[in-house]
Amino acid sequence: MADRVVYKGANHVLTNNTEGRIRLIQPKGGTINKFIRWWNRKGSQYIECGIFRVELENGTVVRLVIPHVKGGMTVEIRHDGYGNFTFPGCRLERIAVVAADSSEVLVEYQFSKVSGGAVLKRTLAGLPTPTIEVVVDEQPEPVIEEATVEEPVETVVVEAEEETTTEADLKKMTKKQLLAWALERGHDLVDKHTKAQLLGECTEILGS
Repeated sequence: MADRVVYKGANHVLTNNTEGRIRLIQPKGGTINKFIRWWNRKGSQYIECGIFRVELENGTVVRLVIPHVKGGMTVEIRHDGYGNFTFPGCRLERIAVVAADSSEVLVEYQFSKVSGGAVLKRTLAGLPTPTIEVVVDEQPEPVIEEATVEEPVETVVVEAEEETTTEADLKKMTKKQLLAWALERGHDLVDKHTKAQLLGECTEILGS
């Protein structure tokens, strides 16, 4: 069943079976609201009106602005829950559906005094849609383990030095040099030996 409200003007609602889905907004002062005129605009001119808060089926909210209802006149409001309104037998010139938080006109209904015949519905902007909150499941970043690369061990081959000393070189050496030469090759000769003895021993080492 469509929501139905019968409005008599100012702050008088005769019938309201909407369970709070359509609710008259009480003015901050006095008995009637004011809203900026949305037709034939010349500067910022305001009209006296009744403003209803209307909750749509999708959970969003719009406002219904009904210009001042003269004494003895009533306005019947019917709403399907989806932002579509009808006003049976309405004798006003126009009614607007506006945004909940601004003066933006979303839809205007023009009646016979303006339209010249049947009710004219002018859609100026889309009705609000619920905001969908997208929750992104943040996955932990993969931990990339760095592979340990073992550096190749360089094998150093130490080649034995080729003996270049000749017997003639030994003969030119002093006793001290002969002892040192033999010691370099792992032979600890007796330093009390004569040079001739040392030379003979070194010659044997050279030939070995």
